[in-house]
Amino acid sequence: MLGLFLLLFTVPHAVALKVKIGHIGATGIMQNGDKILEISRKELWKEGILADDFDVEIITAMGCGEAFEGVAVGADMYHAQGVRAFIGPYCNAELDAVAKMATFWNIPIVGYMASSNQFVDKTIYKTLARVSLRTTNSLAEAVSATLKHYGWSKVAIVTNTGALAFDRVGGFEEVFHKRSVQVVKKIIFDESSTAKSMVESGLLNELSNFARIVICMFSSTRELSREFMQATIMSGMNTHDYVYILPWLQSESKDASPWIGADGQMLQNIKDHYANALIVDDVNGFDDTMVTPFKERVESNGMTTDDLEMKNIYAYIHLYDALKLYASAARAAINETDDPKVVLDGKRLWNKMRRMTFPGLVSAAGVGSGTVIMDDLAERAPKYAGFFVAPNRDNVIKVLEMEPKFIAACDGFKTKSGCYDLTMSDLVTGFWPSSDGKLPPDEPVCGYRNERCDYTLLIMGGVLVMIILGATIAGAILVRVCQNRALARTPWRLYREDFRIVNEEEMKSMLSIASTRTKMSNMSTFAKHHAVVGTNTHASFHMYPQRRPITFSRQDQMLLTMMKQAVHDNINPFLGMSVNEKEEMIVLWKFCSRGTIQDIIYNDDVSMDAKFHAAFIRDITLGLEYLHASPIGYHGSLTPWACLIDRNWMVKLTDYGIANPLERWEKQGAIATETLKEGAGEGKSGALQKTSVLYNAPELLRNRESNKRRGMDQNWVKQSSARRQSGDIYAFGMVMYEILYRSLPFPSTASIDELCDYIRDGSKSYKPTIQERQNIHPDLCALLQDCWNENPEVRPSVRRVRLNTETYLKVKGSLVDQMMRMMEQYANNLEKLVKERTGMLEEANIRADRLLSQLLPKYVANELKLGRAVPPKLFNSATVMFSDIVGFTTICSTSSPLEVVNMLNGLYSGFDDVINKHESYKVETIGDAYMIVSGIPEENGHRHISLICETGLGMMEWKVAEYILP
Repeated sequence: MLGLFLLLFTVPHAVALKVKIGHIGATGIMQNGDKILEISRKELWKEGILADDFDVEIITAMGCGEAFEGVAVGADMYHAQGVRAFIGPYCNAELDAVAKMATFWNIPIVGYMASSNQFVDKTIYKTLARVSLRTTNSLAEAVSATLKHYGWSKVAIVTNTGALAFDRVGGFEEVFHKRSVQVVKKIIFDESSTAKSMVESGLLNELSNFARIVICMFSSTRELSREFMQATIMSGMNTHDYVYILPWLQSESKDASPWIGADGQMLQNIKDHYANALIVDDVNGFDDTMVTPFKERVESNGMTTDDLEMKNIYAYIHLYDALKLYASAARAAINETDDPKVVLDGKRLWNKMRRMTFPGLVSAAGVGSGTVIMDDLAERAPKYAGFFVAPNRDNVIKVLEMEPKFIAACDGFKTKSGCYDLTMSDLVTGFWPSSDGKLPPDEPVCGYRNERCDYTLLIMGGVLVMIILGATIAGAILVRVCQNRALARTPWRLYREDFRIVNEEEMKSMLSIASTRTKMSNMSTFAKHHAVVGTNTHASFHMYPQRRPITFSRQDQMLLTMMKQAVHDNINPFLGMSVNEKEEMIVLWKFCSRGTIQDIIYNDDVSMDAKFHAAFIRDITLGLEYLHASPIGYHGSLTPWACLIDRNWMVKLTDYGIANPLERWEKQGAIATETLKEGAGEGKSGALQKTSVLYNAPELLRNRESNKRRGMDQNWVKQSSARRQSGDIYAFGMVMYEILYRSLPFPSTASIDELCDYIRDGSKSYKPTIQERQNIHPDLCALLQDCWNENPEVRPSVRRVRLNTETYLKVKGSLVDQMMRMMEQYANNLEKLVKERTGMLEEANIRADRLLSQLLPKYVANELKLGRAVPPKLFNSATVMFSDIVGFTTICSTSSPLEVVNMLNGLYSGFDDVINKHESYKVETIGDAYMIVSGIPEENGHRHISLICETGLGMMEWKVAEYILP
């Protein structure tokens, strides 16, 4: 009995509720993360948070790869594996999707590394909590508190292109707006910029005219901040009047400081660049106080640091804290309701996580970041600090600490905040490298341009300098005049005697009908706008009525000269321009015989497979890449009708660079573009057709409307080359969509004319969308969306577009091979068609022979088919028999016409069989009368008498007695 009692005692208690928690990590990052979760679970049992009434089971899967597999993993975990809580995903993009699904399922989700500001909106992410030490929104609050602490309210922002930097800047600007911090200037560099290119851009000079306090936010904080700080020294902006605040944003691992080399040595020359910088990071960001307690906790659970990626120590700490946050909230809910199933209510558990505080994985003495403090929106409220990089000391100096202090009567949903203020504590003062050790004001006493101070003496000296400069400028003008004379030779200028316009009839006579049909998709347009330059250079042209002489500026002449000099396989040569003659302006381009891509796209008779798509898109990107790298700098009016196809099926870009001058000349009243000579509307330049507005980037249309309101010329407020190139990328996205789908990226129900009128003035926009995603690579869809991004700074470069399209479309070779394959297929189809038609002809001949044999004697029919004449022949004897149906009139009067026809057809079919058996020939049937002859045209001696008799008897015996009238 005692043994039985002991046996029952050793059986473990069954857990009342075991919740499956799905951990979605990142592929190739943070190895053995699942073991950290097991350590956390083990210690939660020791602390009594997990017990017999409530336990968890961890299910780990990887995500955050190239195909958003983490989202699919999350859905599978919930539906197939019964997961009812999530930790992760690791990255921003996938956490966005999974958190929204968790909100829909009403299950809790804890983010541990995603830092994007978007997750603060709890009206969308209703069950999401985060334990990350560095999030964009919390770091923005820390920087805002630092600015307020030092009395700064005007700042500039320096950042780089790219989605990550754009997201971070957006989060900071939102917080700055709430905290009454004014962003007076925002400078954006390219993501691959170097210190030299930053200086050469001239943007740093603009910065000095607007701000002294500069917030530096880059997608790659370590590398780009190093280049920027070096650029400030090169620009002379490293004086103590400037303060550069660096929010230490790191996406994943704990990176080494920029002044620490790969071998761990101090790079003093790099560190000196940061002499005017304040770094805002978590309170333990620049020391190793977190490493020691982390190692101790890990080693006490049977692991070593060799099993982990120590550079990613933050991820392991956050992962441990994430599980503990969930379990602690669940335990609090169970204790409150005494019902374990309450842990399945995600919204209720999220409410328990608000303002929760508990010791984290590294909560040891001296580790300020170890204690996990959740704010009123279940976002971690970390402790931050300000660090000064002292050039003469090895370590950075912690000069300021920030500790969160909750506001008692505050609702985070109403205030849209975490309901806490940061309490500022100065640890060091007088550290700034100025004469008095004090930090500078956000605006100099004399103003950014010294406009508030009296500089009379300097002005007098400046006048003297200006005199000297005047002489210098006069010399420069003389040099410019010489250059203008060189441009005045106008290599692009054509006179009317240099070319001959070919009329439609002459054009048709120059090409055969066959070649016209195969080479030209729109013969009428080409015939109306064709010219011959010189002796044998064929050209297409646009003709505009000219109302008054055009005076070309230097910029116009330089542009036209560069257009004339442009040479590339995918650029259609600009032959020249005839202007100020005969009250008309003519722009001539080299003739391409196969028309435009638009003609091919919307011609249902032309089959376009993936090879066509790849070749056309490759040619367009190569042409665009050349233009963007050339002195021209941009295309300016990329549309399907600005993509010509030559005789070798190669795409050549035309109408490049000319759209803006044409529009300016039209506004100046020099030319008219609405009423064109010879076929109004057909010969318009690409930028001037009605539907061209669909290919204009939204920011260009908005700029057009803004200029109209201010009475300024369209497009002649100077824009950067990069901005116009981004407009080309937008237009390329539209053209690529048309090539792939043979339609515009708008709903099929939308009227194109109405849509053009809707967005023409630029005050309204209609964003293109992908209507069908089948049979297209997902990354190609993403590339299209990037090309159409509302923010031109986020759109990809043409080089990236070319590389991506070549990868996704797997373009190889040229269309010549494709044409050969199509010709072979056409020949095979033609051979099959000939065979089918021959069979039909043979069948028709057989039917004709059968009908002829019924109308004529077989001998006569054969002679006629052989082309021989059948002369009249006298027969000495033959027998003719006439037959009739007795009572036929009575039968007809009592029967319907159809019944009579059916009766005659049935009888005569039977009679024909009898006649064929007795060498007789049916001469004719008239109504019910039947005429039969034997002995003609084939003689049979005297047998014709007996044969006719046998025929007659056979007809009488043929089921006549049994035949029933229909």
